[in-house]
Amino acid sequence: MQIDRDTILEAKEKLGDDNAKIIVQELGIQDFDEQNLRCCCPFHQEDHASFIYNRKTFSFHCFGACARNYDILDVFIYKGMTYLQACQKLFDLAGIKYSFGELGVKTKHQYRYPKEVPLGDKSRVYEYFKRRCISPQTLDYADVRQDEEGNIVWNYYDSNDVLTMVKYRPSRKVHKGENKCWCQKNADTSNLLFNMNRINVTAPLLICEGEPDCLSAIESGFTNAVSVPLGSGNFHWIEECWDWLEQFDSIIVCADNDEAGQKMQKEVVYRLGSWRTKVAEVPPIYEAENGKKYSVNDLNEALYYLGKEKVLEIILNAKDSPVPGVIDFSDIQDVDLDQIDGITTGIRPLDRYLMKLFQGTLNIITGINGAGKSSFINQIICQSLEQDKNVFLFSGELPNFQTKNWLNSVLAGQRHIEERHWQDATYYKVSPEAKREIDEFYRGRLYIYEDGRSNRMTDLLKTMEDSVRKYGTKLLILDNLTAINLECSDDNKYNKQSELIMNLIAFAVKFNVIVLLVVHPHKIDTMRRLNKMDVQGISAIIDLAHRIISLYRVSDKDKQGEPKLNGSGWRVKPIKEDVLIDILKDRMLGYEGRSVGVYYDQPSRRFFTSEEDLDRRYSWDKHPYVGGLPYPPDQLNDEEDEVFGTVDGH
Repeated sequence: MQIDRDTILEAKEKLGDDNAKIIVQELGIQDFDEQNLRCCCPFHQEDHASFIYNRKTFSFHCFGACARNYDILDVFIYKGMTYLQACQKLFDLAGIKYSFGELGVKTKHQYRYPKEVPLGDKSRVYEYFKRRCISPQTLDYADVRQDEEGNIVWNYYDSNDVLTMVKYRPSRKVHKGENKCWCQKNADTSNLLFNMNRINVTAPLLICEGEPDCLSAIESGFTNAVSVPLGSGNFHWIEECWDWLEQFDSIIVCADNDEAGQKMQKEVVYRLGSWRTKVAEVPPIYEAENGKKYSVNDLNEALYYLGKEKVLEIILNAKDSPVPGVIDFSDIQDVDLDQIDGITTGIRPLDRYLMKLFQGTLNIITGINGAGKSSFINQIICQSLEQDKNVFLFSGELPNFQTKNWLNSVLAGQRHIEERHWQDATYYKVSPEAKREIDEFYRGRLYIYEDGRSNRMTDLLKTMEDSVRKYGTKLLILDNLTAINLECSDDNKYNKQSELIMNLIAFAVKFNVIVLLVVHPHKIDTMRRLNKMDVQGISAIIDLAHRIISLYRVSDKDKQGEPKLNGSGWRVKPIKEDVLIDILKDRMLGYEGRSVGVYYDQPSRRFFTSEEDLDRRYSWDKHPYVGGLPYPPDQLNDEEDEVFGTVDGH
C-alpha cells in the first residue's frame, strides 16, 4: 500500500507549530523554547540549543554533532510504531479521515504465508549481538526474535505490516560449509526489504546489504534503514518493491566493501536512478591505537571498530552519484575488448570473428524475406538467457504466441519435439512437459512488448528504459524498423529514422545494453547477397551502427555451383550450407566482409555448424539423453568447412 504524500503534507500543514510541540512531548524534551522553536538535541550531549524546527518542512534538524532530521512520523516510528500506525496517528491528530484500504501483499493466490515465531527468551540473540555492539533495544525495535533452538529470527513485513517471510541464522559463528541463513519451511520467500514496515517514505531511505548492517544504522540513530532479503546478487526485490521505492526522493546505498557488494551498489544506483541515490562508503581500513590495522567490510564492522558517531557520519556524508554522462577524462581506464561484457551468438565460427555482441552497442540485422532473420534472433535470445542476461523483445510483425512457439522450438531441440501430421502436411510441436519447464526458464528473464500496445517511437523507448531499470534487461530487440511508428509524414521519415538511430545508440551506451534492430533491405531485382548500401532507410543506419549483419538464404542454384567451361574446377564454387551470415560492418573488431555458412534444422528451427551444435542442451533441460537425434542432419559430411569466405564469394 502507498499512502498519498499530499495527504501527509495536508495533515502536517493542519497541525502547523503543533508538529513541533508533539515531537517535543514524544521525545520528553524539557528545555523547548516555544517562541523560537528550538531546544537541545535529545540524541547527543550538548549545552546549546541546536535542535531547530523548520516551519517549511515541518521537521526538526540538528545543527550540532548528529545532524539528524526528524519529522512527526519519524518520532512516532522511533517510539515503536510501524509506518502505517504512525500515519494513522498523524491523520487522527489532524482530524483527517483516510481510507487505508485492504491490508495485505500483492502475491500469487496460493502464496504460503509464514507462521509467526512466538515472543520468548532472547538471551542467546542478545548475547550474540552484544558482541556486535547492537543493543537489546534495537533488536526489540526491529522485531528480531529467537526460536526454540536459539537461532536468530528475522521477521520480514511488507509496508502494510503483513508478515511475508521468516528468515533464520545461527546465533554463533557459522562454520565453513554450514548454512549461514535459511527461510521458514512450508512457507514462500518474498523479495521484500527487512524493516520496510517502519520506514518513513517522506524521509531519505538507507538500503544496506545485510540485516546486521541495517541494525547497525538503527543503533547509530538512523532508523530509516532497510536491508535486501536474499544477498547482494539478488535484485528481484527492486521489481517487487518498485512502486514503494518510487516514493522516495532520496536513497542512500551502503554495500559491503567486497566485489559482490560493490557490484550490488553499482546495480542499485543504476536501477533506482543516480539523480536520487547517494553512496555511503565504509572506510576499508581501521588503524588501532597500537598501530595494528583491521579490514572493515561493512557497516556492522564499522560500528564495532569506529563507534556509533562514525557510522552516523558515514551515512549522513554519503556522496552524490556522478552526473550521468559526465566523467573526469583522467578516470577513463584502458579496457581490452575481452573485458567488455556481452553475449556470444552460440555459432562458434561467427563468434571467432565477432568475439561477442558487446554491451553498449547498436547492431543491425538485415536480409531479404525468408533469409532466417527471426531464427537468428531467436538463437541469440536463447544464448542471452543461457548467459544470465535478461531480454526485452518487441515483435512488430508476429503475434506474441507465434514468437513463443518458434522460440520454444529452439530451446527444446529435437529431443523434445514431436512430429505431427495433418492431411499431407508435416509439422513439429514441443512436448507439453518441455513447454512447462521452458516457461519456468523464461520467468523473470524474458519480457515481450504486449500485443496491441502503442508502437510509437516515444512509447517504445520509454518502455525499453523502464524494462532496463525495473527488470535489468541487457539485450533489447526491435523487430523491425518498419513496425515502429515514427510519428511523422513520409516527407519527414528519414529525419525521424535518423533520430531513432541516434536515440538507440545513446540508449545502448547510457544503459550499457545490447540493442538489436532488424532492418529490411531495399527492394532488389534479383535474389543475391546484400551489401551495406542495400540496407533500407537513411545513411545514418549504415554510418552510426556498430555492426551490420546480413543473412542470405542459399538458393538451389548456389548449391549447384557453376563449373568452368573447360571442365577444370569451378568458376563459382557450390555452397553446401543453408544460410550465409555476412558481416557487412564491424566497428568493434573490423572484420568486415567476412562470412560464415550455417545449416538450418526445420524441427528445432536452429542454425548449426556441427551435430554438437544441433544437439545443444540449454540449462532448463535436466532430462537424461539416450540415443541419437530423432531427426539426424543429412547436410553434414566429414569435411570441416565452417567459414565460407568473404561477402562477395571470392
